[in-house]
Amino acid sequence: MVKCGFNRLTVCFLLVCILIVSGCSNIRLQQEKSPQSVTALQVKLNPYKQSDFNQVEATFFTHQPKELVFRVLSDVKQTSQWLDRLESIEVLAVYSNHQYLLRSIIDSPWPFNDREIITCVNTDFNETITTIKIFSCSHRVPFNAKYLRLLQVESSWTIKETSNSLVEVTYKNWIEPSGYVPAFIFNNELIDNTKFSLQKLQVIIENAVLDQYSY
Repeated sequence: MVKCGFNRLTVCFLLVCILIVSGCSNIRLQQEKSPQSVTALQVKLNPYKQSDFNQVEATFFTHQPKELVFRVLSDVKQTSQWLDRLESIEVLAVYSNHQYLLRSIIDSPWPFNDREIITCVNTDFNETITTIKIFSCSHRVPFNAKYLRLLQVESSWTIKETSNSLVEVTYKNWIEPSGYVPAFIFNNELIDNTKFSLQKLQVIIENAVLDQYSY
């Protein structure tokens, strides 16, 4: 069983938050050529509660082991290879080996203000499935006038072994981007921007080996 550390949960949190906030305003993502997908990637939008902003859901499969997929997702040094716009991240509190309080700053391009996200991350490790749940804990940290605080975040990662020796990776994210971001623009760009980052992540996963990691 993989045990959880600061860096590993940090990156799991980063993907769910930064993909959406930076994607909705980062035109460069659409101008670059997406890498070739190594396995089928399915991305769709779902209505979410009473919000005008959709939830994005993505699924792909890999022959790599579940433990290795988790390690790739949580490798801080490697994150910049597939995830943009992270300015800083820090662990504010550790409640247990599986529960953390995190602060992340996202560098949004002009004219958008940089975003601050305070998030709790809870991870559950079982024999065949690893589940990571991420949700806003904004009330635990005083507001900083320098940043626009994102107050509503509900996301998850599921890494599951299947009966045909594949690992299924499912990512879900809903976030209220705050500020002056029209819902119809935000929703229209969710699929393309999610595909862009996850296709790069897939390539890294397929080329990874356990010997790369010290944990």
